[in-house]
Amino acid sequence: MTRLQNAEKQLGDALAALESAVESSIEASASSAIAATSSKADFAALIDEVSGIEAKLGEAMQVIADIDAAQTSAANAGDIGNGDSE
Repeated sequence: MTRLQNAEKQLGDALAALESAVESSIEASASSAIAATSSKADFAALIDEVSGIEAKLGEAMQVIADIDAAQTSAANAGDIGNGDSE
């Protein structure tokens, strides 16, 4: 698996986790009217889940930035090393 594919997979995983967190939040909101104390625990779990998602997104963004920098560096090296003069 290439680094870009890995980054895409991480972003996909993060998106799935974010969707899950939103669904959990909606469920927690609905149940909070019934049981306020349980919603506090749900909210703490949601905060933990969102923190994990942020970490995964940060890792994926760093991988993408590294790939972009490597491609830019390789392109610049190709421009310098091709010896074409006009």
